[in-house]
Amino acid sequence: MKRKVLRITRTGRGTLVAVAIVVTGLLLSGCETSSTISQGPNPVKCGVTLASPPALDATGGAGSLAVTTQRECVWEAATTTDWISALSPTSGQGSATLSFRVAANESASPRDGAIVVNGEQARVSQRAPCRYDVSPSSFSTGASGGLSTLAIATSSECAWNASRDATWITFTSPTTGSGNGTVGFSVAPNRDDERSGSIVVANQRVVVTQASGLPPAPTPPTPPTPPVPPPPGPTPPSACLYSLTRGSDFVPSSDGSASLNVSTTSTCGWTAVSNAPWISVASGASGMGSGSVEYRYMGNIGGLRTGTLTIAGLTFTVTQAACVYSLSRSSDFVGANDGAGLVSLTTTSTCRWTAVSNAPWLFVSAGSQGTGNGSVEYRYLTNPGAQRVGTITIAGLTFTVTQPQAP
Repeated sequence: MKRKVLRITRTGRGTLVAVAIVVTGLLLSGCETSSTISQGPNPVKCGVTLASPPALDATGGAGSLAVTTQRECVWEAATTTDWISALSPTSGQGSATLSFRVAANESASPRDGAIVVNGEQARVSQRAPCRYDVSPSSFSTGASGGLSTLAIATSSECAWNASRDATWITFTSPTTGSGNGTVGFSVAPNRDDERSGSIVVANQRVVVTQASGLPPAPTPPTPPTPPVPPPPGPTPPSACLYSLTRGSDFVPSSDGSASLNVSTTSTCGWTAVSNAPWISVASGASGMGSGSVEYRYMGNIGGLRTGTLTIAGLTFTVTQAACVYSLSRSSDFVGANDGAGLVSLTTTSTCRWTAVSNAPWLFVSAGSQGTGNGSVEYRYLTNPGAQRVGTITIAGLTFTVTQPQAP
């Protein structure tokens, strides 16, 4: 008798093929037909598991998503969220890490999007831009100085730092933090003219003004009435007395102007001359009797500097603040594959800066130098081994990039 066996097998991509095999042999009771079936991957077995990435910064940048499934299972990835782009790869087989980029969030609220892999959704969250309220916006104190605090109000995930541009202002509490907080500071006693300095918190400048510690100037004695009226014309300079409303100014690092008054008798002449190339006399270069002098100063591109004006033979000192820099964030945790990121820098419009990478797998692709506010784009290579850390030095500040171990 002949027996026919129908065998159904699966090809490499799961196609079922029927093969008939005829077997001749002795059967005990009539002809008999049997079949054996080998099935392809079970749909339940080929389900995917997605690990949603942590919330991304408002400035945007690169992110990654872990896709977990059996190695013989294929998958496809897509997104309908307009601010998520550059999915790579968009398809694959077995477990993998999918990279993507998100645009900067310009709204006032956090937002959520999604990446879909074989019908499964992974939520992608992005924080809102950080906004800070620092109070008070200005601070005045007496010549004896003392202790005070500034209050910072912001969202819990928003980091901030504080800096100062005057040595007579010192901090009494930590100068970095996240979310709501306070910064304590102390003002040293003043034994000179009125002075001003600044505290910068979360890119907001708080001007600190301190009263003069000098004793009141004595009233000059009234000269005796001459027996004979002086001849008409200006008083000889040797007989004139001059005074200025103040002896110095502390100005910000940006371009600007200021003025002060000259006091003398109506017949006394005077002149005003700058002794520094970055200071110029805008008006009041000369006068007769009491008057005012307006001076202009150029933006500072470096450290603290001092210049003088000579007004009516008296020296007036101008001290200009140094450049202050801050980054939108201090670190980034990137994906294991090639990618790019962006960090913003804030400073005054005249301040110069550079950006240099300190790791061979991390390099600055745009924004290696600039003046005023700007941004630095950096790129990183695929990690062939264990987790690694690299840094970029931006305007003297350290930005840290951590890359996980390759899958």
